[in-house]
Formats: sequence, C-alpha cells, structure tokens
Amino acid sequence: MNLIAKYPPISAHLSGWLLACLVSANLQAQPNVLTSNYDNNRTNANLAETILNPATVYPDAFGKIGAYPVDGHVFAQPLYVRDVAINGELKNVLYVATMHNSVYAFDADQPQLSEPLWKVNLGESLPTKYYRRFSDIEKEIGILSTPAIDLGRRAIYVVTCTYQNEKPVFTLNALDLTNGADKLGSPMPIKMNVPGTGDGSDGKRIPFDPIQHLQRPGLLLANDNIYIAFGSHADEYPFHGWIAAYDAANIQNQVVAYNTTPTGGYGSIWQSGRGLAADKEGNVFVTTGNGDYDGKSNFSQSFLKLSPNLGLVDWATPEHWEQLGHDDADVSSMGPILVPGSDSLLGGDKEGNFYVVNQKNMGRLGSKGSASPKVSQPLEYGGIYNMAVWAREKDALVYLTCEGSWTGVFRLADGVLEPTPLSKIGAAGDAAYQGVAISADGTTEGSGILWLNYGDYSREGVPAIFCAMDADDLTNALWCSTFNEDRDGPGRFAKFVAPTVVNGRVYLPTFSYEVAVYGLLPLPVPSPNSSKR
Repeated sequence: MNLIAKYPPISAHLSGWLLACLVSANLQAQPNVLTSNYDNNRTNANLAETILNPATVYPDAFGKIGAYPVDGHVFAQPLYVRDVAINGELKNVLYVATMHNSVYAFDADQPQLSEPLWKVNLGESLPTKYYRRFSDIEKEIGILSTPAIDLGRRAIYVVTCTYQNEKPVFTLNALDLTNGADKLGSPMPIKMNVPGTGDGSDGKRIPFDPIQHLQRPGLLLANDNIYIAFGSHADEYPFHGWIAAYDAANIQNQVVAYNTTPTGGYGSIWQSGRGLAADKEGNVFVTTGNGDYDGKSNFSQSFLKLSPNLGLVDWATPEHWEQLGHDDADVSSMGPILVPGSDSLLGGDKEGNFYVVNQKNMGRLGSKGSASPKVSQPLEYGGIYNMAVWAREKDALVYLTCEGSWTGVFRLADGVLEPTPLSKIGAAGDAAYQGVAISADGTTEGSGILWLNYGDYSREGVPAIFCAMDADDLTNALWCSTFNEDRDGPGRFAKFVAPTVVNGRVYLPTFSYEVAVYGLLPLPVPSPNSSKR
C-alpha cells in the first residue's frame, strides 16, 4: 500500500483540536445510529459529523483511544444512542452484539472502561461444526445481523441463532435500552410458512427450515414492523430467500411472511450483511441471489420492491440473470442503496457489475435499450460487496473497492455512474469484503472522510488496516493505523461490517473479541519550562 501521511504544523494541530472542542459542546448536531449502514437508505454515511474532518484527523492528533472487550466475533455494526437514562444518569451508549449471542451496552464516552453498563446473553450459540462444509464463519453462529433500535419504545431488536435440542433456532428478541431486559413480547421464536410447491414443499406449503438458512442482513424497522431476511448457509439444498415481518409493538404478532421462490428454489437474501432498505412511503427493497426466475412468482437475481405488507410492487432483473447464476455471481452480494434526493437505487453483483435502478420504474426483466436497470462495470475484477454514498445537492459520490487493487470514488449524476474515477488509491484487501463509511458535515466540500477497513478475515494473527482518506481526494491519506501500528493497530479484520462514526469517535468491530475505539488524542502536556522559551 502506498499511503503518504500529511503532517500539519503544530499550530494546525492546536487550532484543529480547539475547534473540535468547541464543536463538541453542541452535541445536538450529532445523530443517533440506530440501524445497519446508518439509515434505512443504507448509504453508509453520517452527514452530521462536525468534529472529525480532514483538518482534525492526522497522525499527531488522531488515533486509538481505547477498546471494549466482548465475548465473540463482531459481525454486527455497533449502534449509538444519545442520552439513555441508566441508573439515574444520562449516558451516550454504544450497543454491541456478538456471535456468542451477547448484547453489550457500553459508555460511549469512556472507551478506557472495560466494564459494560449492562450485558445480557441470549442463549447458547450454534457451533459451526454443525454444518459439514461451512467455512464462512468461524466457531459459532449467534447474532450475525445488525440489530435495529426503536427510540420511541426504548428497545433494541436482535435476532439470535441458538443451539436447542441439537438444532438451530432463530429468535427475535426485544430488549430494554436501559438494562437489557425482555420487553414487547420478547422472546419470539421465528417460524413461518407460505403457500408453494417449490423446494422443501409438502406439495401445498413451504415451511421455513432454520437448518438450511442464515440470518445475515441487518434488521429493518419501518412501518412499525421489524423486517427480518434470510439466505442460505453454503448453498445447501433446499433453501429460499425469506422475509418475516413482526409487529414492533408486540413481537409475538407475526404480520406477514414472504418467500422469493415459492414455486422454485434458491433466491437467497444475504446482501453481505447490509440491511433491507425502505423509502419514505414504507416500501421495502431487497436483492436476491442465484436461483429460479420466471417473472411471476420466482424472483432470484433481482432487485425487489415490496409493499409494507411484503406484496410485490415492482422489480428489476438483469437480462443476463441466467449467466450470473451459472457463474455464481449473485446480485445479493450487495444490498440496495437508495440515494437520497433522487429516484436512484444502487447495487452490485459478484462479477463487478454496478447497477442503477429507477425506484419508480424499475424495468422488470431488463433488455437492451430498456431504461432500467442501467449496468456498468467499474471494477477491474472481483465482486461488489459494499460501498458508501455521499449524496450532495446535484450529484452523489460513490466509493467502491476493487479486490486486491484499489479504492476509488465515482460521480453519480442523473442516474449514470461516470466510468472514470475522480480519484483512486492503491488500498484494498485480499478480497473485496471491506468495511466502508463516509463522515461529513452535510454536503460541505472539504469536510468529508472515507473510512476504510480491510484485511484478511480468515487468518488469525493478521491485523486489519484501518485508514481515513480525504473523501474529495482519495490520494490524500489523512491517517492510517499502519503509521503507528503499536498505538493504533485495530486487531483482526471483521469483514463486511461498517465502522460507526459518530460524535467525534469511530467504533470499529473486530474478530479480536473487542470493538476498537478511535478519536482525537489528548493534547500533549507542556513541559515546565515551555513558557520560558
């Protein structure tokens, strides 16, 4: 990797730090992070970050300031809530879920404290050795997806996979934000079935089989429902894509269930852990993987627009969907992104194709000359599993990573991705499983940072590399953990999951049984003789 540190003079260090202190006094500008990928558009962007910016983030001023120890790998994005009343005190709280089926509440302002405000364990996790040929996840499957938080009900919704009677069981839990206690009808084992003659059917109905599925996509809170999506584990036959919706006020009430291929098979919804998206009207958007497509009841390899009650509203399917399936290049490698201020929906597949779909007229089965979906191939090789989008007034900046090669920023305008990156840098991992996020002060030019975490998730002892780059010019590397690895090393790389950037801190999940915390470093203490110089 060829990253060059930019070291401002000490006067810039002081002025930048003082500016951050002044801004931090106005915490009303700082948001909560209540769901996967920051919001239901799934942009991976916090556009209300006023403390961290290219003037304040550089090696002398920014680095690792603590870590929260946990009991398992962290695949779920940490969530952040301001002003939670715990034991009579208002706290800014970071919520962390692990693959050991534990949920932690940490004091987000005290990263040097290892003890959580509270912790609950929600049952025995499923050993991965239960599956014969499953190597995607090490040791155990517990809480794989990112939870969702309902501020009005003061609840965090979490899906666990537990090992009961030598079988996996998926359970929806609603926990009190203040103490982790069950509420709103929690817990609720997830069971469902739909009419159908497809794989696994008894000839009339298809039951959901927990043995054949994983719950990887982040949970969606919308329409006063909790939406939970499932895909396969290791493509073991039979499986489908599934969505269950539960009443957020009483999770004992299942509102509806949906199957992507009720008269066929496959069609996983996995999205590399990214959450299901929802628009302002409450429509739900998902992507599906390899499998059957007929444009009637089976919708593999598609972008789906579903009503709040999960009725099919519209869809977009690439014209080469059969070839994609043959190549195991499923569209569900990337969850959908709804670009704010536009009708554009973005996605990608495992061949490196980039899709722009019109949310209002999705195009159904695409063909040459059709208005939607528009397809381009910005990557040299490898798939698209994650991206971040900085929506601005007249366009959007899209940040993509190319497997083993580079990270680049592309301009999206009028529903078209420009083919040449505005800038790119030689920073990427061995596979395109990076965690990415944008932080910025609204659309203000010069305020944006691209946070990029990459590495090799499959090898113990290999540290991740975590970097901050100027979002307007990626060749300007502001800071990187490798500049001072002894101080700033993040631990082992956790694939797919985005870092949580909020209120001047960055919370980075790891596979080292901790969440690393980064922020502005304390000012050096002046020497006794400094005033005489």
